[in-house]
Amino acid sequence: SCWHSMRVAVVVLGDVGLSPRMQYHSRSLAEEGNQVDVIGFAGTPCWPTITNNKNISLHLIPTGKKQEPTRFWFIQKILKVIWQTVLLFRLLLWSIERPDYILIQVPPAIPILLVAHIVSWARWSRLVIDWHNYGWTILRVTKKEHYSVTIYRLWERIFGRGAHDYFCVSEAMQKDLYQNWGIRARVLYDRPPEEYRKATLEESHKLFLTNDFGRNSDKSDSAFTIQGSDGKVSYRQNRPILLISSTSWTPDEDFGVLVDAMAELDSKIEKLGKPFPQIRLVVTGRENALTIQYRKDIISRNLKHVTIYTAFLSYADYSTLLGSADLGLCLHQSSSSLDLPMKVVDMFGCQLPVCAINYTACVILNTNTHSDLDYQSW
Repeated sequence: SCWHSMRVAVVVLGDVGLSPRMQYHSRSLAEEGNQVDVIGFAGTPCWPTITNNKNISLHLIPTGKKQEPTRFWFIQKILKVIWQTVLLFRLLLWSIERPDYILIQVPPAIPILLVAHIVSWARWSRLVIDWHNYGWTILRVTKKEHYSVTIYRLWERIFGRGAHDYFCVSEAMQKDLYQNWGIRARVLYDRPPEEYRKATLEESHKLFLTNDFGRNSDKSDSAFTIQGSDGKVSYRQNRPILLISSTSWTPDEDFGVLVDAMAELDSKIEKLGKPFPQIRLVVTGRENALTIQYRKDIISRNLKHVTIYTAFLSYADYSTLLGSADLGLCLHQSSSSLDLPMKVVDMFGCQLPVCAINYTACVILNTNTHSDLDYQSW
């Protein structure tokens, strides 16, 4: 009710289309009659419920060509921060009407935390910070004990305070924020959108026919479903088992663990000496250098009973794939052990059982997703 008839600036220092939680915030605020200005980087298309909403205005920043890191990576980062600072000030101070609230996602925290504080003071806006994780712990995954990790942690600790209100993704993070930084945050658990549900056979059949992971080896028909002369779709006998894993291809998700597991499974099936269904694993996510590296590793394994596909799907196709699969796999290993994998919530929304790597905050997933499904961790 406190947001009623307000103007809210929702700021994502990243690809807005790959920020489901911030899109949820934007949609919820707009549905309550608020005017929402979404600021972030272009790239992945936003949900139709965002782009077609008359109460939401998108202010997307072109990403440009991604630069490869060099030995002067720290200078590159400084120049990038300066560029982002200028863009954020221009958008928040001059390009949009004065917002009553500024809602930002952290991480990343540099430079948005400082910029948001200055803008909220200059424009008499109230700042709300949504803590998804700690940026310094993510940086620590690759930089270990580098001085940049210390700087990032100090930045988050100093500028992460002083906001009007705070949200966070888990009770574990809520407790940590208060104990270590004196921040009182409210927990907002992620929920799957209504579009995420069990797919119909007709929807699954259409998806399988238009993607390599769903077609027969000769690509003439679906490997999972068949359509009769009366138009009715049914499952094929002895169809493959369909597994799905979504990844951002980042160091905090060790995809090598899954490749090793699939290789071991392939070997065990080979030793059975009796018929066993083929297994198809679809790994979704925007490709980068790590994708190419793992694809080469997969080919070198020469798997006979397991086929691994990589795909980058639209929002609609991704939800249909989740609703068509037999098992979801989550490799997310939180850098802080405090955040929660949004992909698991989406899988639950599609009535998909999940197997995931365990860590501290994950124990609450079964009790806070309103799902009767099983969540197994290892």
